[in-house]
Amino acid sequence: MNLYIKKYFTEVNWVAFVIVLFCIRYIPLETRAGPSVIKLAVSSICAFRLLTNVIVFSRGFQLYGLYFTIVLCISYLYPQTFRWSTIIYLLSFIITYVYIYDRIIIRQLFTFDFFIKVLKFILLMYTVVLVIQQCMLLIGIHSLPIINLTHFLDRGIGANSLSGEPSSTARIMTVAMLCLLRIYEYQLKHKPTITEIYKLAKYPVIGYIWSILTMGSGTGFVALGLLLLYFLQVKYVWTALFIFCIGSIVIPYIDFVPLQRAYDTFLATLTMDKDVIIGTDGSAASRITPLVNTITNLNLLNWHTWFGYGVDYVNNKGGYMARITGGYIGLIGEYGLISFIVMQIAAFKCFIRNFFSIETLLWIFLFAATFANVAYVWGAMMLMTATKYFTTQKIQQQ
Repeated sequence: MNLYIKKYFTEVNWVAFVIVLFCIRYIPLETRAGPSVIKLAVSSICAFRLLTNVIVFSRGFQLYGLYFTIVLCISYLYPQTFRWSTIIYLLSFIITYVYIYDRIIIRQLFTFDFFIKVLKFILLMYTVVLVIQQCMLLIGIHSLPIINLTHFLDRGIGANSLSGEPSSTARIMTVAMLCLLRIYEYQLKHKPTITEIYKLAKYPVIGYIWSILTMGSGTGFVALGLLLLYFLQVKYVWTALFIFCIGSIVIPYIDFVPLQRAYDTFLATLTMDKDVIIGTDGSAASRITPLVNTITNLNLLNWHTWFGYGVDYVNNKGGYMARITGGYIGLIGEYGLISFIVMQIAAFKCFIRNFFSIETLLWIFLFAATFANVAYVWGAMMLMTATKYFTTQKIQQQ
């Protein structure tokens, strides 16, 4: 029994467990939104593990520590809105991320092949749960908490799988799929073709495509479109433009709500008009208008632009629409442009390899370039951190 425990309860498996845990949300134990007691407990264990080992002042430790220090100091400037719960929750995410960074980058606990298994496991896990949920919906069961089916979306067989909502599922699965592509690109010494990636990871690829097409999320189609840019080569640019033009003509006639939502939102975004975007899709607007707001309304001569307005600035603006139209990416409204700059430096130093990359597009358009107090965002960052490490270091496969 002791040998069995020692074999499976290793720090390598613990690190993998933490990454997977932060990539999912099991609603019966965690609720759909808000702080998760389970993840807070895991973060506490990670903090303990960090403190009981020799602390390495790594790049991740320094940059994320600097970011937290700036956030804490700026929050203190606005005592009327200061709230410890928000700050501590952010600290728990940062500690967990720094722990994962330390174990993967500094102590090199993961092997190349083991990380591939983690990525495939995440993709297959999401797919299997989604398919089970869809089977339940087909036979008329709209709620079955044990399989994370707790609310009916009324989107055909669309469901949330192992996250709080389908859009979160689309984000995590797309990041995991891109990480898998990058890992195989490093292994093959060239970008894998669609045929090659299918042969190398048949079921994860099928699972990803099925999930994106059937989960009922407009965000999923945006994510898929961004991911497909990975396969775009210079010699295929004209072909891609032709397909894009044909798609622009055909899509309006396709009776599929998630695809229509993604298409309409894309057209609305091109106008850079917040009212048009909100009128098109209120849900998508909550993710797009902060980017539009940042591009069109950021006043660099305003003191608050650099130092923010304090904790929950956007949430304190009033009603739902006021919060949508008043937000900025990267929590600029809360903690200012200085914290945002440090945040992006941390992102590009720790988990994004090149500025001109698919990773950057995903970071901006799927995650609003923000260290949000949302677990799956940090889970995605952990996956990209490991991927950057394995694709920039000379790794001896084991």
